[in-house]
Amino acid sequence: MRHRKFIRGPLFLIKLVLILAITSAIVMFLWNALIPALFAGPVLSYWQAAGLLILSKILFGAMGKGFGKHRHHHYPDEIWKRKLKEKYESMTPEEKEKFRTRCRVKFSAMEFDEKDSPAEHSKE
Repeated sequence: MRHRKFIRGPLFLIKLVLILAITSAIVMFLWNALIPALFAGPVLSYWQAAGLLILSKILFGAMGKGFGKHRHHHYPDEIWKRKLKEKYESMTPEEKEKFRTRCRVKFSAMEFDEKDSPAEHSKE
């Protein structure tokens, strides 16, 4: 099994180079078939197509994700809200009331009067 580790690295590099070569050829073919005819644009060489492909990967970063596979970003504030909502929905009515009471107590202690400044409140 150890010998497979040494094979995986070179195979990965060969696959990467092969995919880049084939994709660059496709980009060059499509560009040269469409852009000069439609917009009177320049004709690309193979290396220009490869550079354009790499530049688009750097700028847009969506190569290899597939069509129709949408990436859903879960930002930290969305994650805890979703988890709290799932937890709250699975609670019994008694647990929900206990949770609401604890939240009221906790967050009412954080409030302060308008005449008090936040700095004075934090000193207490």
